[in-house]
Amino acid sequence: MDVLQTRPAILSLIKTVSQEHGINNHVITDVKTNQKGEGYLGEIFMVTVKDTTGDKKQLEMVIKAAFIDEKVREMAPIRLSFENEIYFYTSVHPIYEKLDQEKAVSPKVLYVPKCIKVSVKDQEEMLALENLRVSGFEIFDKKLVLDDEHVKLIFKTYGRYHGYSFALRDQKPEEYARITKGFYNIYDEFMKNDYFGNHLKDVNKLVQATLVPGEDDKVIQKYGKYTDDNVVKIFGDITRQDFDYSAILHGDCWSNNMMFKYDDTANGRKPVDMRLLDFQLIKVGSPVCDLSYCLYSGASKKVFDNLNEYLQIYHDSLSSFVRELGSDPERLFPFSVLKEHWRKYARWGMIMSFAILKMKLINKEDLVDLTDGYDMDELVDVFANVKFNEEDYNKRIRGLLWHMYEVEAL
Repeated sequence: MDVLQTRPAILSLIKTVSQEHGINNHVITDVKTNQKGEGYLGEIFMVTVKDTTGDKKQLEMVIKAAFIDEKVREMAPIRLSFENEIYFYTSVHPIYEKLDQEKAVSPKVLYVPKCIKVSVKDQEEMLALENLRVSGFEIFDKKLVLDDEHVKLIFKTYGRYHGYSFALRDQKPEEYARITKGFYNIYDEFMKNDYFGNHLKDVNKLVQATLVPGEDDKVIQKYGKYTDDNVVKIFGDITRQDFDYSAILHGDCWSNNMMFKYDDTANGRKPVDMRLLDFQLIKVGSPVCDLSYCLYSGASKKVFDNLNEYLQIYHDSLSSFVRELGSDPERLFPFSVLKEHWRKYARWGMIMSFAILKMKLINKEDLVDLTDGYDMDELVDVFANVKFNEEDYNKRIRGLLWHMYEVEAL
């Protein structure tokens, strides 16, 4: 509990939430925090509160709080990122829930944790969220590879999530236009600073080194256009592009921002439900940006080879849900357009995966984050030289590049 004593705003939020849940005399009995390197723009506190009176009520919540150190806040768009997530939970998600009610969607679509309370005050940006662990959800181990069952569930979930955007823009275009003007393109904010481009250039050198002359010549030739400057340009162009077929994206789609619930089967544990976490990087863009980022940063060549099946699962899920909401999916986002987008824009997720996969494979004792006291240029340099599982990285990136070549998306 001592960890919260220097954060009176968090204690105040916990008190308010407790009182709103009928706990007027609360005591904090347990606080757990996220591990170093897992909260890149903020801190996570998993809090247990109990009533000190006779009925012994207990409340579990997750507090997501922005970093308050001024140096850290100057290095990254922390306030804008928290404003995005707060906006998602207070302005975007409620519209989706209203659409559910209007269309009598049953069963109710659950794809995010419940948001209990928010604070948007400067230096006190926070969200109090449902603790999904209480309901049996688990974070996927970032060192592990997403298997076929996980990817199927993820693509099905994204189909329903993106379906809201397509139906809302079709039926209520003015409302859709209004809500999409309410958040910031944080990726574009990143691109305004040299450090992000330098970071992409550093990992691009690692990527180029995974290819073996004499064995990978076809890929080497095709990848030749991804020079250090051009890899930054390609990423930036897709980040800022206006798409004819677009949706409100999750934005930050690595497996750390997902939680899964499992059933035990004769063949092992099977993921049967999931929730999406962290909407700080929401933006409007091609759905392929979400899908390719998640797939390529989390899975392996064996799974990539099933891409057509996953795209069909995604499109079937999106189509079914868009019809349930009262619109025509074949007009709004045909399967042929989805496949065309993959060939054109999956490289955005590929480039993200170059950095994210390295981050996943850093040795625990070598993890770095914004609170380590470095300035951003120093942090980029430290990350460029940090120890990680190079053998696993090289194998997975080489497999990814071959896959991109094979599906004509490189």
